[in-house]
Amino acid sequence: MVPVPSLSPPLCTLPPGPGPVRFVCYCEGEEIGAEGQGGFNLYVTDAAQLWSTCFTPDSLAALGARFGLSAAEDITRRFRAACEEQAVAFTLQEDARASLTLAGGPWALDFDLSKVPGPEAASRLQALTLGLAERVCSLERRLTGGTAASPRKSPRLVGPQHFLPDPDPQRGGPGPGVRRRCPGESLINPGFKSKKPATGVDFDDV
Repeated sequence: MVPVPSLSPPLCTLPPGPGPVRFVCYCEGEEIGAEGQGGFNLYVTDAAQLWSTCFTPDSLAALGARFGLSAAEDITRRFRAACEEQAVAFTLQEDARASLTLAGGPWALDFDLSKVPGPEAASRLQALTLGLAERVCSLERRLTGGTAASPRKSPRLVGPQHFLPDPDPQRGGPGPGVRRRCPGESLINPGFKSKKPATGVDFDDV
């Protein structure tokens, strides 16, 4: 089984724009040979079939010399820029081959792709699927950890608070829970009868 690729290298969907996605294009580096020379390939898949540039160390070095690129690093940089600018084009051909164009930059880069045999394609597509799942889970954990906030506390009001009873819509007076003042009750000391004002001495009663 092919190891799960690190998806830190760029990846894009084709065709660009708001329409339905038909292909996924990505790049992948791998070790080739006992000398540890770095290998690099561009891949395009429709989730059922897989196409690859099938670079060898010699063909990759020839490509870098042809375009003045520093092997895989510069190609990865150009591929990332083309993905960000939606300047990647993929064309299928009749003989199970395909071509990939990276526009933008001082000049366009054209690559010939070959169809990857079934067993190898299945293994690489499995690795791609697992890598994508890992990347999505990692992004979700970041989002969840970054937006988790402590429970919001209700603001406390400072200073005295005065509340007026809601009027009773039926009686036009205070609502329920407010004691009504009895006739003759003192306004200053609720609960006590107000005293009658002094009237002096009535000499007719003497």
